[in-house]
Amino acid sequence: MSKLGDAIRRSQRVEAAPMGFGTNRAAPRPSMLVGFIGAAGDLDAAVKAGADFALVESGAAPDAKDLRSKTGDLPLVLSSKLNGRDAANSLHEAGVDAALVSDDTPASALLIEELGYVLTLPAAPEELYLRSLDSLNLEAVLLQTLPALLTVAAQIELNRIAGLARKPLLCQLDTLLDKDDLQALRAAGAVGLLTSSANVAALKAAVAALPPRRQRRDDRPVVSLPRGQAPAEHDDDDDDE
Repeated sequence: MSKLGDAIRRSQRVEAAPMGFGTNRAAPRPSMLVGFIGAAGDLDAAVKAGADFALVESGAAPDAKDLRSKTGDLPLVLSSKLNGRDAANSLHEAGVDAALVSDDTPASALLIEELGYVLTLPAAPEELYLRSLDSLNLEAVLLQTLPALLTVAAQIELNRIAGLARKPLLCQLDTLLDKDDLQALRAAGAVGLLTSSANVAALKAAVAALPPRRQRRDDRPVVSLPRGQAPAEHDDDDDDE
């Protein structure tokens, strides 16, 4: 599992409420990751802004080791044209955590088990396509285009994508969303958001200000009582005879 996969799983972990009356409580973990997407030249600014991970859009032969040194311990995802297994292995050896792949990426590039993979989704993926992703070793799927207005129909579509793909869903944001749209996006299944370096800090603050993720109804504990016969009531009049 790559650093990106670890970060996604940590962000989705539900923490138990602290017990006792102590005042020293850790700050709640943000319920969605905020990552940077863009050119290598903006990477330093994104790291300083506090990005949780970085997806660097690069050319055919990026200097992966240099990018790794700039990101430190942050999960590093690289968008690079992979022509096969050797190219993917080179990224892994350079310290890249995951690679962004698409439909036309050679299948042999997905054979490096130590490297994570993020798949770019089509704009309107069909059901069979999404169900077929379950067998692939993917850390997440990326939806690069979101509707301008997050309507109920759009939220249903996002729920469909996340539910059928059964992979963590990352969404790319071209503009900042308000609190309500971010909450709706989270409810639709988004676990991570990608934005430019200029918007990282503001988006992180907006995500941190969201109310805690509501527990799904199916996950809530249910208390059931036995349906045995109720005990017969004691007749006090018989005791007086």
